[in-house]
Amino acid sequence: MANATLDIRKLLAERRDLVAKLDNLNKRELSPEEKAAWDELTAKVAELDSKVAAIEDAIGSDEAAEEAPMEDVQAPAPAEEVQQNSANLDNLQKRLLSALEKAERQSVGRRSAPAFVRDLNDARARKDKDLALRGWLLGNRAGAEHRAAAQRTGLDLFNPNLTLTAETRDNSTSSSAGGYTIPQGFLAELEKKQAFFNPLLNVARVINTAEGNTLPMPTIDDTSNLAALGAEGTAVTAVDLTFGTVNLSSYRLESLVIASNELLRDTGINLETEIGGLLGERIGRKQSAYHATGTGSSQPEGVVTGSSAGVTAASATAIAINDLISLCNSLDAAYWPNARFMMHQSVWAAILKLQDSQGRPLVTDYINGNQPKLLGYEVILNNNMASSIATTNKTVLFGDFSKYYIRQVGSLELIRLNELYANKYQTGFMVVSFEDAKVVQSAAIKRLTQA
Repeated sequence: MANATLDIRKLLAERRDLVAKLDNLNKRELSPEEKAAWDELTAKVAELDSKVAAIEDAIGSDEAAEEAPMEDVQAPAPAEEVQQNSANLDNLQKRLLSALEKAERQSVGRRSAPAFVRDLNDARARKDKDLALRGWLLGNRAGAEHRAAAQRTGLDLFNPNLTLTAETRDNSTSSSAGGYTIPQGFLAELEKKQAFFNPLLNVARVINTAEGNTLPMPTIDDTSNLAALGAEGTAVTAVDLTFGTVNLSSYRLESLVIASNELLRDTGINLETEIGGLLGERIGRKQSAYHATGTGSSQPEGVVTGSSAGVTAASATAIAINDLISLCNSLDAAYWPNARFMMHQSVWAAILKLQDSQGRPLVTDYINGNQPKLLGYEVILNNNMASSIATTNKTVLFGDFSKYYIRQVGSLELIRLNELYANKYQTGFMVVSFEDAKVVQSAAIKRLTQA
């Protein structure tokens, strides 16, 4: 019995170490390698629980045998009675220890050990969501495991519309209305692709609204109004505030992916991530094009379009270091702390090649880390801006890009098209989003224009 108690303590100590590792992994999104480690640790915890339960059952059986009535046994002699009482006391002590250790294990389990479906960061819960979403993609061809996972997660496999929202703890989006909190891997992939193709999402101000009605953003330019010196007995001259308004509308962006049903049946492919990546790339590229050079008329306004004139380059086909210095100086110093450069990577390459009369590079601070820098300011590469240094091209922006507002309406909507492509044994998936964008303070972003 003593050996069994020591075994339980040893197993519980090992289990606590594994649970600590699981808690560390549980604090952030996991890489594929970390997910594999999570699954391995989860399996080990379950194995330890089985071992502890087996030992406890064995102890319980022994205790039951010891406590069984012995009707045919004669009463012990006085010396034997003392020995029996001592054994009973030891037995009681062991049972108390076992109960305490079992309670501790259950408490630890409630705090951090994985359960079948405990929360949205649990590996098994994510697997259920992956299976359910795969079942939704398969539609009528969903298998038993997909239907079971959909039932556990509350996803209606036969609803052709899904409103995609990011996973959060205790999210209770209604599946009857088409809402579904999709697995983190899907939306993370989608957002990563958008950010890659649309760098403005990382530096602009992004506003999320539930409805798509016009959103007025009030603005004011009071920089020309100064306070005045007052004199005794003299009334103060009032200077009115003049407000402007920038209206953010709601324009629809959409993209369609068509997949063969043979591909959809191949469960060896991480189809959720693939479809998320394709749709994310398409929306990201279109967003980036509008956010760079959109006209603002029946479409989002691009940051180049909404910027204000800063400097005209001395040459139509070249950019000099003095042009860049003048561009910086054209921006009010109040915006400098949050200012950045933005340009096409071809223009950036041309700037890197600038040399003095001795052939030494004029731009040297770009080598500081992985983030390109110019004159001490971060450089954002936006390949939807002008790629060539030519007459009248707006080649370089400098300013505070948080004054560029991107309005996103609601959540992405994913629509499954079962019938439209059925004659080719294919299924379509369309993603729809609504958005608008505008520069709310044109003085905050200046542009360099070639002569």
